[in-house]
Amino acid sequence: MGKIWRRILIGIVILAAIIGIVAKLLEPEEYTNTKPRQNTECTITQRVLDEAGKMTDKQKKDLEALIAEKEQLIGCDIVILTINEPGLDSYDEIRDYAQAYYEDNKFGWNKANGDGIIYVDDWETGYTWMCTTGLAKTRLDDTDTEQIVDSANEIVNDNPYEAYTSIVNNVATMIQTGRSSYVQINPIIVFLAAAVIGAIFVGVQLIGHGGKDTVLRSTYAKGGVQMNEKQDIFLHSHVTRTKRPSKSSGGGGKVGGTGGHGGAGGRH
Repeated sequence: MGKIWRRILIGIVILAAIIGIVAKLLEPEEYTNTKPRQNTECTITQRVLDEAGKMTDKQKKDLEALIAEKEQLIGCDIVILTINEPGLDSYDEIRDYAQAYYEDNKFGWNKANGDGIIYVDDWETGYTWMCTTGLAKTRLDDTDTEQIVDSANEIVNDNPYEAYTSIVNNVATMIQTGRSSYVQINPIIVFLAAAVIGAIFVGVQLIGHGGKDTVLRSTYAKGGVQMNEKQDIFLHSHVTRTKRPSKSSGGGGKVGGTGGHGGAGGRH
């Protein structure tokens, strides 16, 4: 038994080391921009385009200042656009509108239609879309963009300024740190996971050494007792799955973009 426990302990240590190494390899490097804006084709200097009139002049000014700070930090254009367009009554419509607006106005930190995001909020239909391009698309996966959109939609009806501020802050944080693009594993959890795997191995080993069955099917091949093998055959199997609704009050959203863009949408 002593040898078995020593092997188990060594196995746990090795498993913990492997899990820790894999988690470290999956952890993205932090990113901080060091280059000035190089796009000379975009003539729009505003980043807050509140066509739906959902913010005060002071709120728009404060949001502009926040965006200017975060753009320099991450090297991406950040555009917030509110509109009243009744024709944008689907996720595909709002997605195409956001992508076209970004391209037509040549937004992008490094070049026209380059690094950056645009968030479009249609107050007529309630549909929203965040389009990511270039570096933003690389650093923000579907889970990230969906989380940003859902978080904003939960509060935007009560406080548009707070919702749009959260978008800017979350975009900057996630692009810089990549914190939600991988699973952060606590060292204690790593050891516990290895210990659980080791315990399972111990159980298997102990059961394997606890004795073997000496009564075989051939024992009863001759004599008055015969064991007939029984098989249960399931002819039909049906499983029903129900899609879990989004946290957003408007129901489920959509992720993905077209033409080199990424993104996610929701509804409030």
